Amino acid sequence: MEEYLLLLGADQFLRERSYAGGKSIRDFQIWTAIKGSKYKYNAYFDFCIDADHLSYEDIKNEIDYYKTQGYEPKSIVPLNDWTLKVANKLNKDYGLPYLDDEVVEACRNKHLMKEVFEKADIPTPKSKLFETIEQLKELIQTFEFPVIIKPVDFGGSGGVYLAHNEAECKEAYMKSQKVMAAYADSFKVSKNTFLIETFIDSNEEVSVEVLCGENFYEVITVTEKYLSPRPWFTEMGHLVPSHRYKDENIKKLAIQACKSLGINRGVAHIEIKIKDNNLYVIEAAARPGGDAIMDLVESSYSINPYQLHIEMYINNKLKPPFTFRPNSTSAIAFMKAQKGKIANINFPDISKDTEIKRISLLKNIGDIVSDPENWSSRDGLVQFGWPELPTTKIYKHINKANDLANKIFDSSDDYNE
Repeated sequence: MEEYLLLLGADQFLRERSYAGGKSIRDFQIWTAIKGSKYKYNAYFDFCIDADHLSYEDIKNEIDYYKTQGYEPKSIVPLNDWTLKVANKLNKDYGLPYLDDEVVEACRNKHLMKEVFEKADIPTPKSKLFETIEQLKELIQTFEFPVIIKPVDFGGSGGVYLAHNEAECKEAYMKSQKVMAAYADSFKVSKNTFLIETFIDSNEEVSVEVLCGENFYEVITVTEKYLSPRPWFTEMGHLVPSHRYKDENIKKLAIQACKSLGINRGVAHIEIKIKDNNLYVIEAAARPGGDAIMDLVESSYSINPYQLHIEMYINNKLKPPFTFRPNSTSAIAFMKAQKGKIANINFPDISKDTEIKRISLLKNIGDIVSDPENWSSRDGLVQFGWPELPTTKIYKHINKANDLANKIFDSSDDYNE
């Protein structure tokens, strides 16, 4: 039998370097799953099975078929939140290493996650579950404003809204319901379950990438996060490493969060807010960070973190012999054009700007530019790199991206919202 690594979610935008990570481990074939693969074939991979990457039945049928053709999986590796449960179940079926079901459930259900954090005395915002407007009205009486309303198991800031009073809570709930009605079926998540959560009133936020093994935890890096203006919480930029990357309190709290959830396999992504020098774990995920954070880590540290993640799915007992020390700064910023309809797209000369590594446009002429509500409202991205390591919080990548957005996109206000 010829062995392959099946990377679920690997064809997702900004996760392309997962192929290189898998290929660097051993000479495995690297496969992914794409529904209608013959029409959507991704030639980066050695093979694309024809399966919805969120469908256990689809993927299992394909794996079983290709076993008859002489191929078997070495590991089925989840690369985003949505594929965690599917990959875990498949790994169990085929006798391959996997996470405990309770771990996966707690990492996907934010209500269970908060309960775990509270039991472990991990500082985290107060949070309560609700499914109806009546339940929300009762819970409002037990919270101080402002609060956050958000889905229990979604991501990318989808359906996350800030509320300053009861009326705004109801409005936020309706908007969050609308978002989940549009996306829940596609992502196979709950469309009826939400959280009300205490708002940590601070714009200071980091994410921590933690390498998790059976008997070891090590922080790879701390990423500085840049959020859109309120009332939205879209991540509009990331910088690796954060000027806080040596902060032992941040690193210890991130590891504590991973241990409390029982994550002992792969790279975990922990989001932490900072207010008045106090730290609060907002969420944790048993998968690598998105938004090209792994690409930034690779550029800054000369280590492909997807390689580390995949290795832990093959054998989580052996700690990789890497020293996590940055040698440069890498950043990404997401562009926002002026609201309206995009009338024209320009291409300014950036050939002499050595800090810009790439630009990708996410909108076309005729598209509507909306508020920065969630991941789907980004208009483009710019990736940067420079040799100096940060000593304070810097914004030059954000400022440059904003300037480029104004130069690239010409918007017209002649449209109907």
